[in-house]
Amino acid sequence: MALESSALISELHDTRTVDLANHRRKYLVFKLGNERFGIELSSVKEVIGLTAITEIPQVPSFFQGLINLRGKIISVIDLRKKMGLPSAEYQPKKTSIIISEIQKVVLGVVVDDVEEVASYEKEQQIEESIEVQGKMSKEYLQGVAKTEGNKLVLLMNINKILSTSDLAIIQKSAA
Repeated sequence: MALESSALISELHDTRTVDLANHRRKYLVFKLGNERFGIELSSVKEVIGLTAITEIPQVPSFFQGLINLRGKIISVIDLRKKMGLPSAEYQPKKTSIIISEIQKVVLGVVVDDVEEVASYEKEQQIEESIEVQGKMSKEYLQGVAKTEGNKLVLLMNINKILSTSDLAIIQKSAA
């Protein structure tokens, strides 16, 4: 992970994920390929390094399998595959698993690299009404954050990544 573990853990445990006075929101910023994405920090339970994933037969291709996290079995998806992006080799020192709760299901999401916890001012830095064509953008994206150097961070709604039927398959496989 590009971000130091102790700094990330400190940011994840900071319960102030929204600064109401400044209309700022905190996001966990990660990479898929060359693109930067962010999910609201309130959706993140923890971030772990790549670990052994036990594959499950006859599940959708984006469903990587199961991991054992301190005695709890957690389903893991590959976000690249779910979003229809080209596959890439996992890099043991960079590839990470973001543990989130999506519609009351604890789930691991494999990403290429976790970069930082960033705070964006809603009215100054976040553009919510974006005109982008494509199924992925309409379903998963909730906006774009403008950062220094004219770089953009695509802000995802992690709760919309999986459909109800996807979640049912994952719950059944984990059981």
